[in-house]
Amino acid sequence: MINLRKYRQISYLAVIAMTVMLLLSFAALWNSLLASDVKHEGWVVVFCLLSFASGLVLFFLAHQLSDASKLENIKRSAYEAGKGDILQEIEKRNHVERSDEKVAEEDIDKSVDSVFSGLKNVRTISGMCNRILSNLAKQMGIVQGVFYLKGTNDEQFEATGEYALTDRKPQSFRIGEGLPGQVAASKSMMVLYDVPEDYFKVSSGLGSSKPRFLLLTPVMFQDECIAVMELAAFKKPDETTGKILNKVASEAGIRINKLVVAR
Repeated sequence: MINLRKYRQISYLAVIAMTVMLLLSFAALWNSLLASDVKHEGWVVVFCLLSFASGLVLFFLAHQLSDASKLENIKRSAYEAGKGDILQEIEKRNHVERSDEKVAEEDIDKSVDSVFSGLKNVRTISGMCNRILSNLAKQMGIVQGVFYLKGTNDEQFEATGEYALTDRKPQSFRIGEGLPGQVAASKSMMVLYDVPEDYFKVSSGLGSSKPRFLLLTPVMFQDECIAVMELAAFKKPDETTGKILNKVASEAGIRINKLVVAR
């Protein structure tokens, strides 16, 4: 650590030496004035005074900067001021992020509400599954989908709802069998980025093409997987897509259970 006290003592010695030199300069000037005719003596005096004033300024700066307590106070004040600015900037950014998250959450809720629009008058499970798949296609660009529902008396999942299927007949499965069965067993969403060649094919008047992405979402009720949604899409699913599907699956589980109990 720098010894500020040593520099403070040096500044004292420097100002004392400067004062002595100023006095000697004035004495020499005075003797010169008495002994001979010195021209421009006023400028000599001004030069000496300016030199002395500059020395005093340097002494003051050295004296202030070598004061450990004042220097520490200055550093502390600068730190507190900078800390306050940083905290304000962080709070401002957090506020913007919270606002963006709130808007994004509201958009997700609107999308989920749109998926379940028009379901009030649906009284059959197959009708509800078909409508959910159809609305998901409109809201999220799903091109094909299957809704597998678990049987009430066994562990078999049967295709209860379909959307835009062409040459593929959905096969039933048990927990752990195939991709849908693995999702039912793990109770977590699966996204497949490399769909097998013969898994899905979308046909239209313009020809046929194969979806690039497959999303399998478990439909839960009271920690039990009661259904699995299998969805095909051309567009890569993002984080928002996952949040929407999770909320749709949660709401679908509640609605499907009501219809099952009412039967």
